[in-house]
Amino acid sequence: MFVVVLFNMSNIVFYYHTEFVLSNEAPLQTWLNTIAAAEKKELLQVEYSFVDVKEITKLNQAHLKHNYATDVLAFDYSSGNQIHGEVFVCEQAVRANAAELNEPFLKELHRVVLHGLLHLFGHEDNTQEQQKNIRALEDKYLKEL
Repeated sequence: MFVVVLFNMSNIVFYYHTEFVLSNEAPLQTWLNTIAAAEKKELLQVEYSFVDVKEITKLNQAHLKHNYATDVLAFDYSSGNQIHGEVFVCEQAVRANAAELNEPFLKELHRVVLHGLLHLFGHEDNTQEQQKNIRALEDKYLKEL
C-alpha cells in the first residue's frame, strides 16, 4: 500500500491510499469552505482519505458493525461549530453508484465528498426525513460547484 499526500496549507487535506487522485483539489477545497461558511461552520481540519473496497469494508465493520463496502464514512471530532473530522471515500463504490444511478462519476464523487462533510456538520440520514433533508442540501450545494 502506498500513500500520496500533495503538499497543501488548506484546512481540507486529501490523502490517497489508492491510485485514484482528484484532478480538481483546489476548486473542491474552495467549494467545501464556501459550504462551511453558508452552514455557519468553521473548518479547523477535515481530512479526506481515498481508500479501496477492502479498507472501507474494514472501517465499516469496525465502527458501524456493517460487513460491506460503502461509498463514504465520516468520523466527527468537532466541538460545536468548529469542525474537525476524517472522511473516508471509496472511489470504487462511488463508481458503482454512479453507474447504477446513471450519473456522471464526478457528480457522484462530489455528492459523496459533500455528504461526508454534511455529516461532520451534524446532518444525519438515519430516517427517511433526514435522508430527504440531506439530499436537498446536497442538491442545493452541488448546483454551486
